[in-house]
Amino acid sequence: MRLFSFISSLFLSLTLAGCVTTNGQRVVLEDAADTQKEEVNSSCDVEKLVQNSVANGVNHATALDPERISVLNWNIYKEQRENWATDFKRYSYKHDVVMIQEAHLGEDLKSVLDKQHQYWTLNTAFHYQDKATGVMTASRVKAVHSCGQSTVEPFIRFPKTSLVSYYPVNGMNENLLVANIHGINFTLGVGVYKEQMEKLYDAMKRHNGPIVLAGDFNTWSDARMQIVDDLARRLSLESLDYTSHNRTLVFGNAIDHVFYRGLEPLEHDTWYVTSSDHNPTRVSFRVKNDTAVNADFAMGELINEDC
Repeated sequence: MRLFSFISSLFLSLTLAGCVTTNGQRVVLEDAADTQKEEVNSSCDVEKLVQNSVANGVNHATALDPERISVLNWNIYKEQRENWATDFKRYSYKHDVVMIQEAHLGEDLKSVLDKQHQYWTLNTAFHYQDKATGVMTASRVKAVHSCGQSTVEPFIRFPKTSLVSYYPVNGMNENLLVANIHGINFTLGVGVYKEQMEKLYDAMKRHNGPIVLAGDFNTWSDARMQIVDDLARRLSLESLDYTSHNRTLVFGNAIDHVFYRGLEPLEHDTWYVTSSDHNPTRVSFRVKNDTAVNADFAMGELINEDC
């Protein structure tokens, strides 16, 4: 069944090639409390990466709670199935961070995020049916800084995107780095896939605080999984110990993953759904004691430019 879905996705991608427009790297930024949008060209330029620190005076209302940070990771299949909105409302409700792949920016999705008072950032891969599509990270608190990356699929020529965001955590000197990725899918070798992971590594390697890295990695081969495992090793990330076996499999390999650092998983689950060809994973984390630093000693500048 998953193999059929994989082949169908390839066929659909090739079929829709004439219906999709790509306008380079575009990031759509919108505040849930402010309907004005800003579209900017953005890239995680290694030379511009600056350690983002929480400013003095951060309080519970404007930062995540280090005792419990709830994260949802889900590829929502461009919202093509009728019951996606019902499940999205159900599973995204009350999560602090929601990481979405194949987000299709229509009024239904924006309405759900608005009702849940979520801030969100979408890194646009392409436009389909005049709607931006890509990876989206939504959150209860506003990101300090976000930047995006893009890598073009060799065969179908559609970009796959990733999004790196920094979130303040109450009582901490370091922000939480959240990296959301949709991995390159259709390749014969692993060269372009490794290139995508290396770019993401460069965007994350200077961060000293806690990290959540999650997404649809498209790790449908041992060679691809080895590249991701190497990325996790170099960033000192741990892999979630999945107790349920509902993750999407292609050629017998799980393709959705959650990695973390400086955090302790409290509970997690992967739900089986029919509203997407992927199943959502939720995790609740607690910041490890040796990671937290009193905010009274935090000094830094909030960066609001490209990485």
